[in-house]
Amino acid sequence: MNKILLTGATGFLGSKILIRLVDSGYNVIALVRKESNLSRIQDVNSSFELFYVDEKLNNLNELFEKHNIDTIIHTATEYGRNLKASDVLMTNIIFPIRLIENGLEHGLKSFINSDTFFGKSEFSDLSYLNEYTNSKKYFLNYLFSKRKEIKAVNLRLEHIFGEFDSENKFVTEVLHKLLKSENEILLTDGTQKRDFVYIEDVVNAYLKVLNNIDSIASVTEFEVGRGESVAVRQFVELMAELTKSKSKLVFGAISSRKGEIQDSKANIGPLSKLGWKPNYNLRTAIAKMIELELR
Repeated sequence: MNKILLTGATGFLGSKILIRLVDSGYNVIALVRKESNLSRIQDVNSSFELFYVDEKLNNLNELFEKHNIDTIIHTATEYGRNLKASDVLMTNIIFPIRLIENGLEHGLKSFINSDTFFGKSEFSDLSYLNEYTNSKKYFLNYLFSKRKEIKAVNLRLEHIFGEFDSENKFVTEVLHKLLKSENEILLTDGTQKRDFVYIEDVVNAYLKVLNNIDSIASVTEFEVGRGESVAVRQFVELMAELTKSKSKLVFGAISSRKGEIQDSKANIGPLSKLGWKPNYNLRTAIAKMIELELR
């Protein structure tokens, strides 16, 4: 049986995709590093395999020789905060290119890539996360250049949120402060708008693409969001309402980042044609997130 190789399986998004793939009966290889924290996947049904990639990627050929890998779902990424540029380039460019090079020698058919709204062409003149966005653009150009050899699909993700994300993520950080009813929560003015999309809807998008991979064109990009943007301030105020927090929200206490994107939303038309749609509005998604965080 052909197998799916999943990168970034110990991360927030990757771990959720792994759970869904396993529950759906897919044969999955989770590619991890020796230093990876496996806490997010330690309770996942054991019907998947772990493969530990070495630091210099020297055992990737062994991976493809051992396993008949048909499709790669690539969620591993490095944003580059407080890291060397070389670390960003290794994770976002060298690593996935090496996967494709080794995969093509062993019959790889499809590569499903994960990207973000930061890389949209209309935001190309903004400086925020520049090394990250440039590295992702470089790899995407490489991936699409392989259109005659593999099916290349890019999922451009809007602002994902959900339960048990990393503590340094904006939504998680603010939610935890609200749940603790901290006296004051210092924020920017919150006028920038984002297409907030719940993690379960994002995972459904990956599965919808995977299940329809044979009918998708050889080079395709799908934008993943709810298709509408709301002000960050409105989103935070909704979280405060649903948590019944006593915290005081101090908007404007923090300066916005230089080069901040002011508005982004997904064009979900192409993905909708595959039969996908978001099942959660912001209120139901935040309510579910709060419920699960409090268990």
